[in-house]
Amino acid sequence: MRPARLIYANPKQNSDLLYAAHFQAPDPVLFLEHQGKKTLFLSPLEIGRGKREASVDKVLPLPSGSKNIAEVIFVLLKERRIRSIEVPPNTSFALVEALKKKVKVTAGPFPFYPKRLIKTPKEVQALLKAQKVTFGAMRLAENILRQTRIKKGLLYWKGKILTSEILRFQISVFLLEQDYNPLEPIVACGAHSTDPHDIGSGPLRAYCPIIVDIFPRSRTTLFYGDATRTFCRGPAPAKLKKQYAAVKKAQEWALKNIRAGQNGKTIHAQVAKIMADEGFPKGFIHGTGHGLGLDLHEEPVRISGVDHLLKPGYVVTVEPGLYLEPLGGVRIEDVVTLTQTGAKVLGHYPKQLEIL
Repeated sequence: MRPARLIYANPKQNSDLLYAAHFQAPDPVLFLEHQGKKTLFLSPLEIGRGKREASVDKVLPLPSGSKNIAEVIFVLLKERRIRSIEVPPNTSFALVEALKKKVKVTAGPFPFYPKRLIKTPKEVQALLKAQKVTFGAMRLAENILRQTRIKKGLLYWKGKILTSEILRFQISVFLLEQDYNPLEPIVACGAHSTDPHDIGSGPLRAYCPIIVDIFPRSRTTLFYGDATRTFCRGPAPAKLKKQYAAVKKAQEWALKNIRAGQNGKTIHAQVAKIMADEGFPKGFIHGTGHGLGLDLHEEPVRISGVDHLLKPGYVVTVEPGLYLEPLGGVRIEDVVTLTQTGAKVLGHYPKQLEIL
């Protein structure tokens, strides 16, 4: 018989707990799955809401009288005659060591609920909605760039120099109005764009790449969107056009050819080869894609230099990029759901470098 499964974590920071209980809270909660039944133990502060919102069999109060969570867990396990538990591998080391004094503790798989990697039709619809909202924010960003005036190489919007911070703020306001958490959108111009995770700062400039990467999270479904486009306000230099064309060609090949049953490593290698054949053997410094769902980077799903079999129902990003000094970076990203026969792109947004 499989041991009881136990999670003690903040559900907003633990996607396995979110998946299992469908309950959000700002503080850690205790979840127990035993003999096919799910029980959520909550403080008096959360128990009323938990009974209304959580998708579990029972919502019960945490035993009072002890501030030590290990002692609380011991009481609950003893009441149920549970002597063996399985916990997520990222459980606090201190908690595991405390629990091992009285019960058998084993580490479960990662993710703790592997089924959450395979998206249901309902979950795909939630991800599609997230992607459409993400593209709405991308449209806003492009429209603002289109409205700018170029003066001495700088972009002016509404009479002021447009900065990464201003454009990021406008994107964030739009997303908040759609009930999405904006996190920190990337608006990286010029030298900033050569680092894939540089969120960008300072004035935005003409005639150079501006990477806009938006990855909001729904405040209701908690699923993420994720999309990247690279823009250039004004005519782009010939080298940048060539760089952009290579990334676009590689990305579009991947969108047409990726499917379940393939090794992500094989797809990644071909994407890199396409860009190398176009004259860019260097500059591709990250994977082609990652899993997307309740996590922004849903491990262990990868399209990269690591072997990983892609499965039907996966939702993954496809986002090759080239990062070249001193010109800057180019990245194009879409999200797809995989089947045995191909990949369906979630949402649509044009891929056009120049904003003239």
